[in-house]
Amino acid sequence: GTERGVKEPKATFSKCFGAPFMPRPALVYAEMLGEKISKHNTAVYLINTGWSGGPYGVGKRIKIEYSRAMVTAALTGSLDIVKFSHNDFFNLDIPTECPGVPSEILEPRNTWTDRDAYDLSAKKLAQMFVDNFRKFDNISDDIRLAGPRA
Repeated sequence: GTERGVKEPKATFSKCFGAPFMPRPALVYAEMLGEKISKHNTAVYLINTGWSGGPYGVGKRIKIEYSRAMVTAALTGSLDIVKFSHNDFFNLDIPTECPGVPSEILEPRNTWTDRDAYDLSAKKLAQMFVDNFRKFDNISDDIRLAGPRA
């Protein structure tokens, strides 16, 4: 947290970042995004540009050079030809390699010296996503099942 008085980061959820400028329900925007992704056969990547390697006080921020390399790889199609492994907690496929990024940092669990602590933390965060998602009504199973699993 960069806010005044914040001593330790706290997980927060926003249905749409920029929500004050989005007058429609979040589901409308989710469906619009899904339609655009399908129509244009677009690959979508979630890039961790934040914390890795352990909880606050133990881990550290991802180096900006690695964040830039990940974005570049996504934009240039370099990730189209690499293998992926599946992360069960977050239901995400993670590239096993990325140009300009050490492969050991791509799978978050590998950056933690205490893998059991990672598993507990990941399970807790995945459950927070699941709990937060319950407040959305009328969500299709396709959308609901695409998210983290606790």
